[in-house]
Amino acid sequence: MFSKIIFNFAIFSVLLLNSTLVGSNISDQNRKAYEYLDNLAIAAGTDKSSTFHNYTKVYAKYFDSLRNDKIKFLEIGINKGFSAKLWESYFTDGDLHFVDIDKINIQYYSPRAHYHFVDQTNFTDLTKLVKSLGGNFDIIIDDGGHTMHQQIMSFQTLFPYVKNGGIYVIEDLHTSYWQEYGGGGQIGAPARGKGTCIEFLKERIDDLNYTAGVTACADFDKVPYDKKKKLNYYHRNIDSIHFYQSLCIIIKK
Repeated sequence: MFSKIIFNFAIFSVLLLNSTLVGSNISDQNRKAYEYLDNLAIAAGTDKSSTFHNYTKVYAKYFDSLRNDKIKFLEIGINKGFSAKLWESYFTDGDLHFVDIDKINIQYYSPRAHYHFVDQTNFTDLTKLVKSLGGNFDIIIDDGGHTMHQQIMSFQTLFPYVKNGGIYVIEDLHTSYWQEYGGGGQIGAPARGKGTCIEFLKERIDDLNYTAGVTACADFDKVPYDKKKKLNYYHRNIDSIHFYQSLCIIIKK
């Protein structure tokens, strides 16, 4: 079954038009940036490092140019606090915020990052929080509970609070193939399921390409105003979608 998933997804990716699916190979010029970030991740003890998921290989490409900026950063999922330890050492001048439902598992309390305790599926409370922080985030990462409802609901709630040109990340997308998270199948025998985050993101690929279908022009700036008014929020605000292994990065216009 899983080989069938991989094969079908490979065909699917070939058919994409304007959506960006980028391989995870790293160029020589990015290796130093990757090694720097990965060493911090290993020291912090987070599973984002090359010791496990190796998300640092991807993040180095997107975050290196922002490393010394006064960015505004939010991550869902504190758990033991090791990710907070990573990002405070990487974004040395960033305004850092971390969200979890409770503090039960926390071992590391950051001296300068802010911890907030909110249910990521509670639209009212999560919206109230990001509004109180002024929105306009450069980066938002969802490394929370990884259920379908959590991943989809958090994106729907938080993407509007990403700044223009900002980055929204959803980690651990392999849970879309595990029934216990609301997907299909199980560990070792994954399968597609209905209503998964992967299926939700495929719909966003449609949104990304829809505007060019309206005008036969891929340049959003050339879409007439009267037609822009008829487009939905995602048509108007998603600039690109980048897929990696178990990871999706959505760039806002």
